[in-house]
Amino acid sequence: MNILEWVCFRGDVYFAKVNKDCTSQTCPNCGAHTGKKTLDVRVHHCNECGYTTTRDLAASQEIRNRGISALGHNVPENVCGLDATGSIGYDVLVGGERSKKLAL
Repeated sequence: MNILEWVCFRGDVYFAKVNKDCTSQTCPNCGAHTGKKTLDVRVHHCNECGYTTTRDLAASQEIRNRGISALGHNVPENVCGLDATGSIGYDVLVGGERSKKLAL
């Protein structure tokens, strides 16, 4: 058991692992495969839907999407009950600041 699993266990919080592979190659907004990128490419841009954000943020959004899917939900009906996808989730739920209030 690693530290995160232990903290979740102690706090009676659900914990599950998702597959981390290819998260920077998948668009969190539409699910399209955007291709392998070298580490110096720091921007995610999807040619299918036009979604653009930082590479790390796109990967974290894809991990979030996989976690929501693993719980049996689809991404538009996410755990917050909002009708949100990756791009809306970025603007509303995920900010560059350490703590960002939910904007409704």
